[in-house]
Amino acid sequence: MPAKNPSVLNLVVDQRFLQSPDGSVWSHTPPTYDFLKLALEVFDKVRVIGRTAAVLAPPPNVRLVNGPGVELIAIPSYVGPFQYLRRHSSISTVLSQITHLDGAFLLRIPSQTGFLLASRLERIQRPYAVEILTDPHDFFAPGVSPHGLAYLFRPYFCRRSRELCARARVANYVTGSSTRKANPASSALWSDSISDVDLPPDAFLPLRTRPSGAPLEIISVGFLDLLYKGQDLLIRSLAQCSQQGLDFRLTFAGDGESRTRLLELAVASGIGDKVAITGALGGAEHVRSWLARSDLFVLPSRAEGIPRALLEAMAAGLPAICSNVGAMPDLLPSRWIVPANSSERLSAKLMEFAGIPEHWPEMSAQNQATARGFERSVLQPQRKQFYEAIREYSTSHSSGQELPNAA
Repeated sequence: MPAKNPSVLNLVVDQRFLQSPDGSVWSHTPPTYDFLKLALEVFDKVRVIGRTAAVLAPPPNVRLVNGPGVELIAIPSYVGPFQYLRRHSSISTVLSQITHLDGAFLLRIPSQTGFLLASRLERIQRPYAVEILTDPHDFFAPGVSPHGLAYLFRPYFCRRSRELCARARVANYVTGSSTRKANPASSALWSDSISDVDLPPDAFLPLRTRPSGAPLEIISVGFLDLLYKGQDLLIRSLAQCSQQGLDFRLTFAGDGESRTRLLELAVASGIGDKVAITGALGGAEHVRSWLARSDLFVLPSRAEGIPRALLEAMAAGLPAICSNVGAMPDLLPSRWIVPANSSERLSAKLMEFAGIPEHWPEMSAQNQATARGFERSVLQPQRKQFYEAIREYSTSHSSGQELPNAA
């Protein structure tokens, strides 16, 4: 059995990292080094375990992952089930070695890497913690996942997520209350729902006074590589609104492979002159500059966890309309939640919003007040308790203790 070492955290994630020739590891999204600084207040060392591809140079707008106290253990990179099958042997070899590392394990799920590693940990009676980031039932729905056949694996991802939550010693639910209900941590010594999004003080902007008679300024924020955030649905909905006389401008803050497809859809829908895409933004301050000039944030996602973009828009004092997936129904009044994949319901809600400008200041203030619960000063002590709970189970429970059966 591996030596116990409660001062080490092994963090297993599903995302793909980029490694440059000098050994630096990069990512667009957490866990980045800044994100992991809090874990280093509890653990002496963090090992980040995930799929890794070599690059000659990091692309724009990525953030550093490794640094003092944080190292990477690379899983052979793959994209989609077919590449995974081709590299299964080499992936299994690396996972077998990882199983015997010292320290505590935290699996961020749903994640094929996490599921495979959990099976190995269970065989040698080693406990683990989980952090569930999104509802697999939503994310692996037809038309949502980036791989056309991925929805065929939805039953597997849903079942394994339930099993891991049921067996986990510590469980944190980043996404909404519905996901926690569907994936109960029946054997956990500690469980909670703590966001992995925390907002700095400068995310909270002065509430905006809208100039009278101006077009409704609508913004949606996110990568445009995949369309699970419903950018195409938003264009179709606004085309219906345009036919009803709504005067608006829509800005997509971001960039990605679907940029041309979205602009072509806007032209084909008759609103090409009303839709703009900013391109890649340089950082959070640039996103805030676009939020500051907007009237309404819209995110009609087909799948979500707890979207940073929505929380940043709320902190900026924007009213918002979102779909009923992930944590978004927990953040907004039910009046401004619409069913996913319904352009008609979204169009109707947009027209409803446009018709009540006298209520916009109240909505702005309410959203900003809700976002205050996600201030860094509020959330970081809570996430530190999560890491402390992981270290506590690692310290107090022998690695040979029998794991409970899945519920």
